[in-house]
Amino acid sequence: MQQCSIMSIKEIHQKIKAKGGRVTKARKAIVSVLFDSNCMLSSSQIISKLKEKRTVPSRTTMYRELLFLIKNNIIVKNTALKKDYFEIVKDHHHHLICLNCNSFKKIAVYNDLIKKEKEISRKNNFKIINHSFDFYGLCHKCQK
Repeated sequence: MQQCSIMSIKEIHQKIKAKGGRVTKARKAIVSVLFDSNCMLSSSQIISKLKEKRTVPSRTTMYRELLFLIKNNIIVKNTALKKDYFEIVKDHHHHLICLNCNSFKKIAVYNDLIKKEKEISRKNNFKIINHSFDFYGLCHKCQK
């Protein structure tokens, strides 16, 4: 399963180098945006935050950088509501996703889910790298 301990940005940069990558300006900026984020971000949200930092990689560069970071287990890509979202996994969590306003809320995972995942892995002789387990419904505001 993917590492769930909180890494510093410096440790993430070291991991990029260990995977044979360079810590380019664009890669550094994308990692910084995702590290500072409280939850998942779409590529358009990442670009908005990069514009605030006055760093705007081309679409091709953005795609290539995200692909490198995903491939090397530095970030995780989740697909929700037919859209891709990205995040740096700082802790083991799942999401509550509102079907009306598309808001996300991080929720802590419970020990019995972690135990179940380990059991599934062991029983099936399958090394689980990551999983997706999110709840879809209506947030408090949209229930009104």
